[in-house]
Amino acid sequence: MMKNLKENSLKKKNLKQYVVFAIGEIFFIIAGILIALSINNWNENRISLKKADVYIDKIKKDLAVDTTYFEYAIKRIDIKIDYKKSLFNPDSIAKFTTSQIQGIVTSGTNNISINTNAYNKMVESGIVTLPEKKFLFEKLDNYYAVFNTYLMEFNKWEEKSVDKDMDFWIYQNHYELEYLDSIPKVANPKENRESLLKVVTSKAGKNYVNMSILREKRMKEIYTKARDGAKKLIKRIDSIQNTK
Repeated sequence: MMKNLKENSLKKKNLKQYVVFAIGEIFFIIAGILIALSINNWNENRISLKKADVYIDKIKKDLAVDTTYFEYAIKRIDIKIDYKKSLFNPDSIAKFTTSQIQGIVTSGTNNISINTNAYNKMVESGIVTLPEKKFLFEKLDNYYAVFNTYLMEFNKWEEKSVDKDMDFWIYQNHYELEYLDSIPKVANPKENRESLLKVVTSKAGKNYVNMSILREKRMKEIYTKARDGAKKLIKRIDSIQNTK
């Protein structure tokens, strides 16, 4: 009987040791898996952050190019406004050729937009969910969402407005367009200029010129806001890159 008790006690002891060992083994296996997952997640996050930095650098270059385009458009608009205002000054308008006057009143659209290629690729990559870049991503998203829509809408508005100008200044029978050299001219140059000046200085002509000046000023305002927004983003990106 004592022998049986010893054997049972030994079996229980061995079972207890086995259970403890098995639990310990399971614990180490789970711990190993968790550590491996943690390392893998860390590595994937590190790779994603590097990808984000590459995209952000490309976006920064796009913003720099956009800034240059906006600067050029703003300067061009200022020149166009000065020329259009000079049409109301007899001394100034006398210095322009007939062809130049026609070019001033039919100066066309500006039609500047922002480059969204790098930004769109970054969004498609899915890395915009990285918490480390959340603040910058929000700023980028706000800029591209607002100004891309903003510019498209105002460019459409400008195009429609310019089309109306073209109907008034080009599709008419008061004078010939001298800056088009594709066909021979019929009208007498002196009479043609007088006819043009008569339209330019008419109430309708002045109204069209005035409205085109207001349109140019409005587009300049839009481009200035977009340019300033791009410059702020470039500075923000620089500050983040310089703190690494």
